Amino acid sequence: MSELDPATLMGRVKFRQLRLVDALARVGTLGRAAAALNVTQPAATKTLQDLEALLGVRLFERTPRAMVPTEIGAHVADYARRVLADGERFADGLISLKRGGYGALALGAIMATASDLLPRAVAALKQQRPLMTIRLLAATSDVLAAALARGEIELFLGRIPAPGDRAAFAFEPLAGEELWVFADASHPLAGRSRIDPAELGGLPWVLQPASSPMRRRIATAFASAGLAIPDNRVETTSIFATLNLVRRAGMVSMLPSTIIAHEVARGDFVRLPAQIAVEVGDFGVVTRPDRPLSANAHAFIAVVRALVRDGPPRS
Repeated sequence: MSELDPATLMGRVKFRQLRLVDALARVGTLGRAAAALNVTQPAATKTLQDLEALLGVRLFERTPRAMVPTEIGAHVADYARRVLADGERFADGLISLKRGGYGALALGAIMATASDLLPRAVAALKQQRPLMTIRLLAATSDVLAAALARGEIELFLGRIPAPGDRAAFAFEPLAGEELWVFADASHPLAGRSRIDPAELGGLPWVLQPASSPMRRRIATAFASAGLAIPDNRVETTSIFATLNLVRRAGMVSMLPSTIIAHEVARGDFVRLPAQIAVEVGDFGVVTRPDRPLSANAHAFIAVVRALVRDGPPRS
């Protein structure tokens, strides 16, 4: 089969074919993919066969347990995910615009921004553009960077996960953050004026997953203090779960001060005098340099810059 030029190829690839490839890559069988798309399995099989015939390659290997993407199949599935994400944003934005709104904005944010900067930024943006739809992904920077690379979000507030990723993203620093080791006010270590780092190693901890940039920095700080990451731990990206495990399960954790300062001031939590210094660096606005930003994204970034410049609200 002769190679099609890009314009002809893209004119022949159908949206339903991309939807099937995306679903099949996620669920692993044609039966489940067909059910997810509300079509019959023979129709799903025909759709896949037509696309493979058009491209001239096999996209999935049939194994006894599942259908696994080939190297080219994974490339097509990644493209399908990006096209479908763009299509969903297009549909959301179109509906909003037809109603007299400002379209849609998909963005992400790390948990350090969730208690103060992010809600203030969203509130300020909503004052300017009340009918704009905002789709928010709250996660760690590594998860957000992957979502940005796939085109699922337009920007995020966080950090570039690793030095090797800097070429793929643009970064505008906004502010630093301080990490506090903390526990419930009823914890046996509450009220201590000094805690030896070795004592912390024997406690049950709640930490972010090992893949997150924050966790890697915490691991480096523990190593500098002569400690390994505690074996007795729970790993989660959820702020809600972290706070409740500290509150109700007698665990300790380390979070940005902006998240827990209010509860520490109120006396619900205590900051532990741990001699562990974590160098976290600034967080900021992360975008893709190869994709122009929408007007909504520019408006959000302008709001965030103004809030950081003006500082936290006076109580």
